[in-house]
Amino acid sequence: MKIIHYRAIKFRNLHRVENRPSPTMNIIVGDNAQGKTNLLEAICVLATGGSFRTNSDRIMVNNQSQAYELSASYEYNQRLFETKIKYNYNTGKTITLNGRKTNSHHPDRLRVVIFTPDDLYLVKGSPSKRRYFLDFLLKQASAEYGYHLDNYVKILRKRNVLLKKNQANTKSFFITTEVFVEEAARVILARIQMISLLDQLAGPLYKEISGENSGGLKLRYAVSIPLDNDKINFDILRLSMLNHLNQIFEQECSRKSSLIGPHRDDINIYLNDHPARQYASQGQQRSIAVSLKLAELMAMQQAQGEYPVFLLDEVLSELDNERQQRLLSYLQEASFQSFLTTVHMDNKYFKPGQASVYNMKDGQLSRKE
Repeated sequence: MKIIHYRAIKFRNLHRVENRPSPTMNIIVGDNAQGKTNLLEAICVLATGGSFRTNSDRIMVNNQSQAYELSASYEYNQRLFETKIKYNYNTGKTITLNGRKTNSHHPDRLRVVIFTPDDLYLVKGSPSKRRYFLDFLLKQASAEYGYHLDNYVKILRKRNVLLKKNQANTKSFFITTEVFVEEAARVILARIQMISLLDQLAGPLYKEISGENSGGLKLRYAVSIPLDNDKINFDILRLSMLNHLNQIFEQECSRKSSLIGPHRDDINIYLNDHPARQYASQGQQRSIAVSLKLAELMAMQQAQGEYPVFLLDEVLSELDNERQQRLLSYLQEASFQSFLTTVHMDNKYFKPGQASVYNMKDGQLSRKE
């Protein structure tokens, strides 16, 4: 998957930015608050329908306007597509693909992997950060997963409302719990399968990015319920959840909240068989984060048949020189398209002709010769 052309109009400080990017590596250089991140955000919105910075479309509209417009043409599975998003204060947001109204779950939509400085804290951060990482990947890889996750979130809220209203002994609560358990089992099973794939992919990538030859990186999905069976399937998960919910019924009534489920799960990350959160150095933790984002790219390629577009926002400044060089070398040799923003660019890390370089200043993009 490669972006051939993109346009952003009245999007944050980008009054009108239009470009035909390189099919390989694109580097956007500029001082802070010039619009570099805004450009990556615009591409993200085109792909997912939403931003990685805010839930409000209104915030993304230029201060001097009441609407923004984004568009991109891209190649996917040897076919050409054009996607457009228009947002207006009064009429809301519309998404079109090849001239037809659609939504952000269309199977032929643009796909991206986003790497921001916040992702460097995947190892030490809260479980919610790791769950978000996994859910973002799965929702792009499978529209069905997005459907089940949305259903789970809705039924979880309903179940919690019933617990807060002391209605846990009602027929409505037991019906809600049945649906809750079924959607939870589907979400957990998909997550376990994806973690198994990421575990296979991330280990070799970690060695390449870190330069460490000994030991290894391992990922395990941590379920919030005890499981007696090593062979996990939908029925086993469903029955295990029902049994455990019966055991903790009084606790849930007392605390007025759902105490188990995908919203309580985590990803355990091990380096050299030790929990990375406690034992890995800061440099090692950042190498793990880079490896996980690259593994995300590869997992999506296996799921969709093509690599997504890789967006990297100001991550170089958070890496030491050796890790910068290893990551940039990897990107320059890669077959996928990438967009990288940075304040400074050290030419010694780049091979001639391997990247297209642009300047961003006051929301204006220009090619750097």
